[in-house]
Amino acid sequence: MNPTVEIIKLSRDFGKRRAVDQVSLQVDDGQVLALLGPNGAGKTTLLRMLAGFISPTDGDARILGKTTFPPSPVLAGRIGCVIDGMEPPGGSKVGQIIKLKASTCIAFDSVKAKRLCESHRIGLKQCWRALSKGLKRWVLAVCCLCAGADVLLLDEPADGLDTSARSELYGMLREEANEQGTTIIVASHILSDLEKIADDVAIMQCGQVVLRGNLEELRERVREIEFSAEASISVPPDATVIGRDNENRVIWLAYDHVIDTEIPLPGETQRRTVNLESLYLAITQHHEKPELVEVNLLESASSF
Repeated sequence: MNPTVEIIKLSRDFGKRRAVDQVSLQVDDGQVLALLGPNGAGKTTLLRMLAGFISPTDGDARILGKTTFPPSPVLAGRIGCVIDGMEPPGGSKVGQIIKLKASTCIAFDSVKAKRLCESHRIGLKQCWRALSKGLKRWVLAVCCLCAGADVLLLDEPADGLDTSARSELYGMLREEANEQGTTIIVASHILSDLEKIADDVAIMQCGQVVLRGNLEELRERVREIEFSAEASISVPPDATVIGRDNENRVIWLAYDHVIDTEIPLPGETQRRTVNLESLYLAITQHHEKPELVEVNLLESASSF
């Protein structure tokens, strides 16, 4: 069975700058993939190529078996997008935006879309430019959720929303994946939100995916280990160093086997499990050789 989303050595250049560099990923039916990375890592560019908004320089991206560029009207009707920088004209009314979206999606639920907007006191006659940043994001996210799409591509979908609205939105996304089998790729800097709904995680840096794996498996296999100042750190043969602090007193180890994750090392003073935030920081701020992290962890992820 082919993956719902398949990215094959995808690259995109802007002049002399390579924004996305040889990215390969697969996402299956009903999976929620958290796409993480610092600003400028290439997340938005990757999502824009998947949505068919921009062409790749090299490589290919396929959704539901169809190449995403040049864009296909049939495929466009099966993808829902909230992409940073892509908004309706400022003079559009909320009702017009919903009606336009419904015209491109056969399964669009207009009744639900209107109800979700009105539940946040967004009137159908309100002008787009008059909405706050958070309410704009809510309208766009609602249009995605009501489209009956097979794939949702979401770039900071909760940007500007308050805590309650963020929780509601992400709860609906998880429900969409569970009940409808919708495949979702969502990028956000609010890691605590993504940790509640993500199945898998992909961390990008400098245009490349430097870690890809099942989130629960990564929690089980990665440990943050602190050593005494006098210790000579020795890494076991069944583990990979994915991060090391500046003073070389704390390392993050990805073990090949879960059974080995609690075996103490010489000179160790503390051992901690990781959440999504600590895993993210280990990769983006403390790793020494990202090219090695990518190779080793992608190999490990494939065996999870």
